[in-house]
Amino acid sequence: MSTQKPEGRERRRLAPVRWRGAPLGIAGASALGLALFAVAPVGAEPAPRNAADSAPQQHTRPHKPRTLPAPPQIRGLDFLLGRFTCDYAPPPGSKPATMTMTTKRAMGGHYLYTDATMQPGDVVGRATFGWDPVAKKFINQYHDNWGSNGNYAAAPWKDGHLIFTGSLSQVVKPDPSGETTGVPISLHDDYQVVNKNHFTNHQTMTFSDGTVLKGTYDCRRA
Repeated sequence: MSTQKPEGRERRRLAPVRWRGAPLGIAGASALGLALFAVAPVGAEPAPRNAADSAPQQHTRPHKPRTLPAPPQIRGLDFLLGRFTCDYAPPPGSKPATMTMTTKRAMGGHYLYTDATMQPGDVVGRATFGWDPVAKKFINQYHDNWGSNGNYAAAPWKDGHLIFTGSLSQVVKPDPSGETTGVPISLHDDYQVVNKNHFTNHQTMTFSDGTVLKGTYDCRRA
């Protein structure tokens, strides 16, 4: 009788990944981590070949990630929560408008998402409000279905005012081709709370030619 043992399946091993050039930054390291996670199954052990190898193994309880509580400063934006109807009193020469907006907590309370629709114009936009713990400021990132987008920041409340300032790339006329014209605008939004069901935003728009226009949003809980 032959004493030669049957050949087993060779284990495959992933060759070590070597990176050349400059050290990876934070974004590069994150991308590398995701890439290695995605390809990890390629180097897995081969499937068992007999019943003895397929005996049930003890499973550990899945790891539950630690939840970081939302920063307490975010409560300074609670006045936005809920559904509001805002009457917009525009600069002279422009037409009045109406905005409906709904704001909810997101990502465990770390952010607020505001979805709004402006009429006339069928402009549908989203603003993401949060707190930057490094700069110690509120932030607001905006974009809409016309293609307009903006970024703003605000220092903490002072004397009843929360003032966001930043830049907006305003689309003048939306175009399905994805190419159109627009204007850069510097915005100054001054939020003031009247009561839990009513707040205002006095907005100042400054254009590149120095033109300054002002309008006011008067928002009441719907």
